[in-house]
Amino acid sequence: MQRKAKWAVWLGAIVLLSLLAACGTKSEQPQSSENKESKAANDTGKEAAPQSATRVIKDDKGREVTIPTKPERVIAHYFPAEAVALGLKAVGTNYATANQMLTKEQLQGTEDIAGQGVNPNLEKVLSLNPDLILVPDFLEANSIESLSKIAPTVMLSYAGDLFDRLKKMGDLLGKTKEADEWIARYNKKAQDKRDQLKPYVKQGETATAFVLFQDKKIYVYGNQRLGSTMYNALGFVRPEKAAKLFESNKDALWQTISEETLADYAGDRIFIVVNDANPDVKKAADELLNSPVWKNLPAVKDGKAYVVGNKWSFYDPITLDWLLDEMPKLLMK
Repeated sequence: MQRKAKWAVWLGAIVLLSLLAACGTKSEQPQSSENKESKAANDTGKEAAPQSATRVIKDDKGREVTIPTKPERVIAHYFPAEAVALGLKAVGTNYATANQMLTKEQLQGTEDIAGQGVNPNLEKVLSLNPDLILVPDFLEANSIESLSKIAPTVMLSYAGDLFDRLKKMGDLLGKTKEADEWIARYNKKAQDKRDQLKPYVKQGETATAFVLFQDKKIYVYGNQRLGSTMYNALGFVRPEKAAKLFESNKDALWQTISEETLADYAGDRIFIVVNDANPDVKKAADELLNSPVWKNLPAVKDGKAYVVGNKWSFYDPITLDWLLDEMPKLLMK
């Protein structure tokens, strides 16, 4: 009997200790659906706010335009080469100039939107369902108004610095990295070409680029077009009198001179752009190139005058990269 009493005491003690241990231990309880929702709400609040689908920018005409943050269907009217340089496949552009800048492969998948004159075909633009339209700043006001009813329309400076334009387009299209990388590659290539030309071009050599049109006038190129390659990329110097032509307007595309004063502006090297596809231009060029004025130029006598085609006159990233190959080839002959 006494033995049974002892076992009862021990059993009671064990049960009591077990209960105390259970009370002292914090056990995890499954969360209620209400708790889960509360936690999810708190976690969501910690996440970054979603990026806005649009933003407001100011274009090169000072117009405020609301554009998509990440445009996907872009029309690049007059700017197809910039789009290619940025790795963007534009849905539309004008083939009149694009065919002279880009290959068929580069234009594949891009529709021709050419209309009358410089303005695009509105019906074609509408059919492409763009979410952003990029156009040059010389388009007519009524065309801009009509395009803006189709999609946000941004006007870009056509006569301005190409590298500034490429950066601006990179920002508009969410391609700032691609723009910076293209410019860096171009600058590296330009340095390589300058090094390659050292045995052929003396330091301080001057150069001038001219272009002829059907009006038979001679135009001296400024800092753009061939000027960008000659002066900025390859390091030629502009002749003093030619430099004075642009003192009052450094961004001028060109200045007009007379045939009689050609020698005053000609450099040690001369490039003249002739559009052979235009009969009137070809005739004017033949007359000039066979004239005593041309034949007596020092650059012509030294074999340092180069007649080049119309492709040389474009001012876009693809053409400038191409010129870094083509111009040194002539200079090294």
